[in-house]
Amino acid sequence: MPKHRQSKFRPYDSGRRQRGMATLLLVILVGLAMTATAFGVAHAVRSTQEGQLSLHAVTPAQDGAWDGAEAVRRYLQKADESTLAQLSGALRITGSTLTANVVSVVKGKDGKGRNTYRITVDLVGSAADGTAAASKSVLQAVYDVTPQPGSGGSTSGLPNQPTLINTINIYKDLNLTGGIKVLGGNNANLNVQGNVTLDSASVDGINTIRATGNVTVGSGIHVNNIYANGDVTVTGAASADLISALGNVTINGGAKPFAVQSNGTVTFNGGSATSVDAIGDVIVPAGGVTISSIRTMGKVVWTGSGGSAGTITANGSVVYAGGNNNTKITAIGDVKLTGGGATTVITQGNTSMENSGSVGQLTGQGNLSVNTWTGVTGTIGGTLTKGSQFMSANVTVQPGLKVDITPVALAKLPAVTVDKPAIDAYALKDSANYAFDFVDGAIRVTVSNVNGIDSGTYYLGWYPQANGRGYQDFLCTKLVPGTLTSGGKGQCMKPTTPYRTICQAFSNQNDCLSYSNGAWTLNGKSFARGVLWFHGDLNPSTGYYLDSFIATGNISTSGAHRTDAPNYAGYDQICTNATPAGLATGSGLTDQQVADFAGVYPSNFCDMANKTLIPNSIGNVALLAGGYVGDTFSGGDINVGASSVINGSVMAGNTISTGGSTNINGYITAAAQNTADTKPVSLSGATLLDYSKLPDTYQPGAVPCMKNCNNSTQATNDNLSTITWTRYL
Repeated sequence: MPKHRQSKFRPYDSGRRQRGMATLLLVILVGLAMTATAFGVAHAVRSTQEGQLSLHAVTPAQDGAWDGAEAVRRYLQKADESTLAQLSGALRITGSTLTANVVSVVKGKDGKGRNTYRITVDLVGSAADGTAAASKSVLQAVYDVTPQPGSGGSTSGLPNQPTLINTINIYKDLNLTGGIKVLGGNNANLNVQGNVTLDSASVDGINTIRATGNVTVGSGIHVNNIYANGDVTVTGAASADLISALGNVTINGGAKPFAVQSNGTVTFNGGSATSVDAIGDVIVPAGGVTISSIRTMGKVVWTGSGGSAGTITANGSVVYAGGNNNTKITAIGDVKLTGGGATTVITQGNTSMENSGSVGQLTGQGNLSVNTWTGVTGTIGGTLTKGSQFMSANVTVQPGLKVDITPVALAKLPAVTVDKPAIDAYALKDSANYAFDFVDGAIRVTVSNVNGIDSGTYYLGWYPQANGRGYQDFLCTKLVPGTLTSGGKGQCMKPTTPYRTICQAFSNQNDCLSYSNGAWTLNGKSFARGVLWFHGDLNPSTGYYLDSFIATGNISTSGAHRTDAPNYAGYDQICTNATPAGLATGSGLTDQQVADFAGVYPSNFCDMANKTLIPNSIGNVALLAGGYVGDTFSGGDINVGASSVINGSVMAGNTISTGGSTNINGYITAAAQNTADTKPVSLSGATLLDYSKLPDTYQPGAVPCMKNCNNSTQATNDNLSTITWTRYL
């Protein structure tokens, strides 16, 4: 009987089957593990991508909020006063995902008694709506709005509308030295197309500096707000409430804390701050510095001791040697503590502790190095290293710990822009009541819109003495042949009897206007009221003038000089020839001289029926110099000499300078239209700029349009609307 051979192989086959099953199970388990790993990696990559998208979306959201801030400013610039007073709730911004909500409207008064409105608006910008990377940015902006006469509807494009200017407008570098005092609170604003230096001086009362270049402030000077397209440097005991710079900010001292916003690096070599927002780094090498809040897209290098920070939030690394005054540090980069430590540290990088500082609560994704005996409590994702095994470190090591930190995302600050009016004396000749030319060796005066004098062109001459008085600087239509002097005056032939004089000398035996080598000189008590235009340079010296002085060349005042622009002087002095204080009859002005001006007044300024001034923007100007012949500019320098008082706007086509004991009670413009002159504007000596008690008839922000007068940027009655404060919510 044959043997059964299957049983011989049965044990072998069973083992093979078992080993095959184990191999299969191992392959399945490895596959499952790889699948889980793949899903984990995909999820991590997706989360990282979404996080990166969210980070990229933050800046567009903030840019949108800033765009909205400018859109609202322009809206407030055009709104009428009743609309401003009733603003509340949401503002509709068409064609945009931006939302704006009016938080508050506070009505006040400026130094002239005009209504002002401080309007607070929350603006919400958004980006990537409807996606995982959606983000929003909330910006709160505070606006100061001053309604202007005739505002509330654009009048742009119409001829003869005024151009609007701000308080002090300099279109080249500006140096303020000596004793400069500005009165008028929020009205005292400097707009500079160039660099600004306030140092080696006593400067008081400036509200806001807006400069397209760099700004340096020293000598204990305080400025409320500084906006610069370049760098800002504060030295000594100088200070500011807000510094906003597209460049770097350097604090070398400071009498009070600052709020700093910078597109660059902020360095503290002294001083303190309430808040610092910087796209660049924040560097603190000085000791004793205190900063309540730091937010930076760069790193923080705080090596100075003796001070402290409240909160530090950085996209880069943080080195902190300051004290632990409830300090909270959040950093995407490494954190190194070399001083008093911190209450809280949150970091995606490594943490190192040196010196004597402790950490109350640490959450660190990386490693921890401890070289201090003061202790640390918290959780880390990396390794723990101690300089001594006895050093205290109550730390939990959680491998792979992920720390979630929202990066700092700061929108770039908007650039300062300074609108520039064109100054051209030639464009204003037809608006003058009295226009002076030197033609064929004679002084000629063109009279327009003057009550009591027929419009036309006259010679300036004299009549023989009679009736116990002289007749100097009278108007006549014909001169006696052969009497013309080198100064351009001759004896009047027609009319045969004295017609009208246009100035008041120290006595009726003296003249008060002379001409020599292209320059006009006024030297007397006063002049006929109105707008005076001169072809050439002008030197008004001693006297009290109620006029607008306009010269195609340069203007330089001297002696005990005072000028009141017509709108500043008011109706009585301009239209009724009321004797101004300081020019009383008892001071030497005779009754005959007063009678010479009887019934003479600028009819384009005087509403005699209603006893008011007729609105006329040229009457806001006290001094205006410089003009174009073709495309060539000449003149334009104004020097306000010592002991001069100017009440009205001062408009220099090129530059302005001041001497000692100088008062300017009006807006100032130095247009820098002479491109060959690169010297800075210098306001020095004892100069007082007073905007606190300007009369209602004087509208300093409105000046006559002199070029491109049909252009909407030149012709407007818009409100004055400025952003005075911003913050992220």
